[in-house]
Amino acid sequence: MKTNNTNNLPENHRIYADKYFTRTRQILEAEGLNPIVSMNVFARGNGKLEGIDEAIEVVEKYSDIRKVGGELWVAKSEVYTNKQPLMIIKAPAQNIVELETMYLGVLSAAISKVNNKPTPTADFIKEKFEKLKDIYEGKSMIYFGARHYHWSLDEMIGKAALDGGAVATSTDIGSLSRGQEGTGTMPHFLILCMAYKYGRDVGTLKAAEAFDKYIDPKIKRITLVDTFNKELTDSLMVAKYFGQRYNMQRIDTCGENIGEFGSLYNQEKTKDPSFEVGTGVTLELARNLRSNLINNGYGQYTDTVLSSNFGDEKKAEAFMKADAQFKKETGYSLFTTVGIGEVTEATFCTGDIFEINGKPFSKTGREITNVNYSLLEKVI
Repeated sequence: MKTNNTNNLPENHRIYADKYFTRTRQILEAEGLNPIVSMNVFARGNGKLEGIDEAIEVVEKYSDIRKVGGELWVAKSEVYTNKQPLMIIKAPAQNIVELETMYLGVLSAAISKVNNKPTPTADFIKEKFEKLKDIYEGKSMIYFGARHYHWSLDEMIGKAALDGGAVATSTDIGSLSRGQEGTGTMPHFLILCMAYKYGRDVGTLKAAEAFDKYIDPKIKRITLVDTFNKELTDSLMVAKYFGQRYNMQRIDTCGENIGEFGSLYNQEKTKDPSFEVGTGVTLELARNLRSNLINNGYGQYTDTVLSSNFGDEKKAEAFMKADAQFKKETGYSLFTTVGIGEVTEATFCTGDIFEINGKPFSKTGREITNVNYSLLEKVI
């Protein structure tokens, strides 16, 4: 297995990284917070496995994982199975946080290609965003999909997304055609590190406070509130911190969870094809979260960002219909912004922290109690 052929990688990885990862490193450095984190990288479904070599190269080129005593394990098999580890990365948080976009992208691209899924083209992406712009009339679309595709395509895809109606992209290279920097919110990675230090009950709040303290005031304050599946509780806690200063709440509830105080779908914990109830980001969750903020006096000071499969045109239509009804009933928008990443048929890899300093610690719904290392090969 190759582990050191880094000649084809760009010199600067940061322009290809989701902006919220580079800002997370800035915050962690300012906080003096650098715990040992263990990342699980996986894909859903089953198929042929490719891309491991280049993913290893990304980690080796842009981190000092060997010098700091980190570990890198990769799958032995030539196939992948649903949610089984493709890679396990263990290293100080600051050393690897900026790399997630690139290593997920090279894995997703290689797996998609070997399993005969098409490579996106500029025309396809532009047309997709044009369709979504027509549906999301009056809403802002941010392209969040850099981690889903190979880093070498990000400039092209980002430009196409902007040409199609997106207002921004999550990476500097994706925003280059407009002379902009990447934009974004905050990742679960930051919240988990803050929660490990301060406790899960206040982890989201502490991440919001740290972002507010260390990041340029010109940058919008957008707090991710689903990490611990306490979307309503944590969003209200953050709103109280900001008070009458405008801020935004982002919900990205994973498919393993039902939003706080939410309903089962047909008495089961599963997705509802109408998007009304069940797991993930649902209409019920969006309404409950927004109503909770409005009822507590924060309606005019907050807005909501939605992410997780909002490139699905049926989902877009359902949420826009609900937005119109919600605004009619309350006078407030249900949401103002969507983060859009999954815009093609592809296999999308995911990375999650599952341990911090050797102890189980993860976002709710992505816990791992026992990694089967016999299926993995240690390369570092």
